[in-house]
Amino acid sequence: MVRINFKRVSTVAVAIALGMLAHGRAIAQSGISDTEIRIGMWTPLSGPLSLLGTSTRDAVKIWSDDINARGGIHGRKIKFIAYDDAGSPQEAQAAVRRLLTQDDVFMLLGGSVSGSTLPVRQVIDRAKVPFLASISSNINLMQPFSRYLFRIYANEISLSEHLVEWAVKDMKSKKPAIIYTSNDYGIGGYNAIRDFMRKSYGIDFVAAERYNPNDQDFSAQLLRIRSAGADSILVFSFAAEAGIIVRQAKELGINVPLFGGAATATPLFQRAAGDAARGFVAVYPLPELTETSTAPAVLAYRKELEKLYPGGMPAGRPSEYDFLAYTAAKTVGQALERAGRTLDREKLVQELEATRKFDTGLTFPISYTAESHEATGRASIIQVGDDLHWKMIQSSAN
Repeated sequence: MVRINFKRVSTVAVAIALGMLAHGRAIAQSGISDTEIRIGMWTPLSGPLSLLGTSTRDAVKIWSDDINARGGIHGRKIKFIAYDDAGSPQEAQAAVRRLLTQDDVFMLLGGSVSGSTLPVRQVIDRAKVPFLASISSNINLMQPFSRYLFRIYANEISLSEHLVEWAVKDMKSKKPAIIYTSNDYGIGGYNAIRDFMRKSYGIDFVAAERYNPNDQDFSAQLLRIRSAGADSILVFSFAAEAGIIVRQAKELGINVPLFGGAATATPLFQRAAGDAARGFVAVYPLPELTETSTAPAVLAYRKELEKLYPGGMPAGRPSEYDFLAYTAAKTVGQALERAGRTLDREKLVQELEATRKFDTGLTFPISYTAESHEATGRASIIQVGDDLHWKMIQSSAN
């Protein structure tokens, strides 16, 4: 006869039940329930950088609305939560803490400019929350390597190499100068370009001028660049500031070729530069121009964006940040589909690392490995034509 110790069985049963409850809570705390997946974002929705943030937010909203209309992913709908950091590091830190501790998100998507993303990098890494960045190109976002951080487009090193090769190799510049913003984006770009020029071509900037964000008068910096005898000028700024710099350069009689980083490559540049924009060249993180491309994926996205703005789309939209964020969201979506119903953060990371040549038709194809979370090194070169519209003049094939 088998004797059963009911007291012991009850104790074990309670322990198992508590364990299951704790497991259920752990799942809930990781941003997943039986019916939803919570995805968070902090991004500049107001202020001078709001084009980047509103583009990023809208793209993820378009994706999540489409997913939810089709019943979700393995029965779970997307709950998308976005906060405005106004491009402020302090606001970014508060927003990320809120997303992680109060909103209890499963992952983070999009992010903010470099100056508002780098300060929260360690917080995200320590929390082991997957984050797929679609705005910051700063190399330090991915250094040291983190299992939980991914980027959707070429970093500043890759972008700088494409830009330098155009200026030095194709345009034969031997005495380049640079003017750059004093935030993390500008300083990172300056360092990357300078190092690549020294290593690959044995040349250095004849002048390197810095300015502070929100400055409006750049004549002192430009005059020093002219006195240095520069035969080209790289403008490493956001689009609105770059437009003012280029316009003031022309007003000062500076007629050397002008080049810009990826943040200048939006229609907002021409709005600030006016006629002085003609001929300006920029590195561009996409294979398709947001303004003029007739690629099916571009036309389809424009149609969805128009639904968000039935009274007319805002100026500069869609921007490259629309396409980058939409691709980031679609990349997450395909990883979630492969991960299946039994989902946790580690499984999402594994599926992101298994992504190979994922192509939305809006960006360069996306590939990750366990060793590299940089999606691509490819970029394009674009130029403002006589009609003041961007035109494609070179697209990366490697």
